[in-house]
Amino acid sequence: MSAVLDRLFTRWYPLLMSISERAGQADVRTAQLSRAVGRTLEVGAGSGLSLAHYGDDVTELVLVEPDADFRRSLRRTVDSCTGRAWPVTVVDADVHRLPFDDASFDTVTASFTFCSVGDPDVGIEELHRVLRPGGRFLFHEHVRGHGLRARVQDLVAPVQAALAGGCRPNRDFAARLRDSRFRVDELVPGRMPRALPTVSPVVHGTASRR
Repeated sequence: MSAVLDRLFTRWYPLLMSISERAGQADVRTAQLSRAVGRTLEVGAGSGLSLAHYGDDVTELVLVEPDADFRRSLRRTVDSCTGRAWPVTVVDADVHRLPFDDASFDTVTASFTFCSVGDPDVGIEELHRVLRPGGRFLFHEHVRGHGLRARVQDLVAPVQAALAGGCRPNRDFAARLRDSRFRVDELVPGRMPRALPTVSPVVHGTASRR
């Protein structure tokens, strides 16, 4: 049953996200990802919603996606994007164990990924490992709310995780990032437009490897 639900998730998730993208979420992606420079790694690339938002300062883009159905969609998205000045590689890998050398990327990025990572502390540490000293982590994640919203997120977390590819709406990504070896340089709170109430609030910002 879980395999069926995961396959369905890969179908409806891009459609749901496209609503938020058209309502303004795409502008946040552009503001974030246009800051990527050099050799860039994106983890949890999904169907490729972020691809169009990277700028000309990228020299190479490596997209990591562990789900086979998403990878097929991702490769179609890559093939349909013309005019980019940098090569793109799609890699079957998991953020818990990235198949890359230490300090091999200038920028790492994640957009709405860490809610579904099995062990987010390990994933954050892996991004720190593959990022060069002084490099930046550009993140865009939904996080645990406060008060009643947080209690609702706790209540629905098991159901949402089952239906939405492991997404846990009550993850406190910002706190985990602050407790990591990254230095948090910018943390901007916000809301995802026209999103489900359990996937709000969101944060975006930058962290750097010391």
